Amino acid sequence: MNQAEAIAEIRSAIQDLAQPYFFSDERIRSALNHAQDEACRRARLLVDSRTADVCEVSVPAGEATVELHESVIFVRRARLAGTGVTLVPKVARAMDEQCPGWEDSAPAQPMVFVPDWETGVLRLWPAPATPVTLLLTVIRAPLDAELLVDASSELLLPRRYHQSLVFGALMELYRVPDMETFNPQAAAAYAALFTAEFGPPSAAIDEHWAAEQYFDVGNH
Repeated sequence: MNQAEAIAEIRSAIQDLAQPYFFSDERIRSALNHAQDEACRRARLLVDSRTADVCEVSVPAGEATVELHESVIFVRRARLAGTGVTLVPKVARAMDEQCPGWEDSAPAQPMVFVPDWETGVLRLWPAPATPVTLLLTVIRAPLDAELLVDASSELLLPRRYHQSLVFGALMELYRVPDMETFNPQAAAAYAALFTAEFGPPSAAIDEHWAAEQYFDVGNH
């Protein structure tokens, strides 16, 4: 389904078929983009190992911290390019218990990545003695380049999710106050359909846990 098809279906559902429209194409596009972003966050749908700007990070010699792309929800895997070495994930508490003073270790070949040392950052242990390229597998949100921008833009997620994304956009549009379409009951009904497909809303604390504590399971 492309943007034009999705907008036509949404207009039909809310009986917004005659100009002047209640909602502009731009407003409906915004609702669809928001639905895609929300679906990806709720269901952790976007697994990425190939997008260079997100998944390939050059790390200078002696640098222990790796800043993550803003779209990254959490890191599933990290390896060193050209070496075959996959880094072991360990939370900071486990590092403190197993390797006291780990933050002061001399540079060498990294063996571990620590996801909860700083928000939006991976900490490598030890810091690399020579420059390395880190290859990541991440769960992420949609990128700006993946947003709907014109009538021919295809929805980002696979076709089996398209109808539920339309439900997500309708959920948002029916909630707009001071519009003839304002309908809390319809919004709640579409919210239930959206949640049935993608799960409940992802609170910020859930994403924080996913990013920093995912690998702590079983380490107690």
